[in-house]
Amino acid sequence: MSNDPRNDEKPGAAGRVRLFLAVALFVGWLAWLGYAAVRKSHDPIVSHVQAAVATAVVVADVPGPGTTATVVEKLWGDAPDGAITVVNLPDAQGLGEPGKYLLYLLPYRDGAWRVVEPQRSPGNDRTGFGKPLVYPWTDDVRKQAERLVPAGK
Repeated sequence: MSNDPRNDEKPGAAGRVRLFLAVALFVGWLAWLGYAAVRKSHDPIVSHVQAAVATAVVVADVPGPGTTATVVEKLWGDAPDGAITVVNLPDAQGLGEPGKYLLYLLPYRDGAWRVVEPQRSPGNDRTGFGKPLVYPWTDDVRKQAERLVPAGK
């Protein structure tokens, strides 16, 4: 027998301490992920491509199904004030209850507008793929839209 004090521990005690430490760290990590998931905004992520393509960005009051919306706030671009016709608004994804929505617009015909559709990516033909996107107007969506204003607009 040696006089080394490390030999006085039971065999496997160090392994149990390491296991306990690993379990505690894992549980702490899971708790942090749960906290982050609960605190995360559940608002939609505004499309950067839509912002780059749009010629006008507005906050509009959408009364319900149909093609008419009333511009409440012009964020940038050439959008008119008041009531506008948005030809593809009934097909838009993200449209729910009547209320205020962020609309990325392009001119259409005869003074009408259309919501920007999903765009083509190099090497990825998205023709006819997906519906145009609109976003319920919330503080988080406002912050995203403000960060996406193209330079010079």
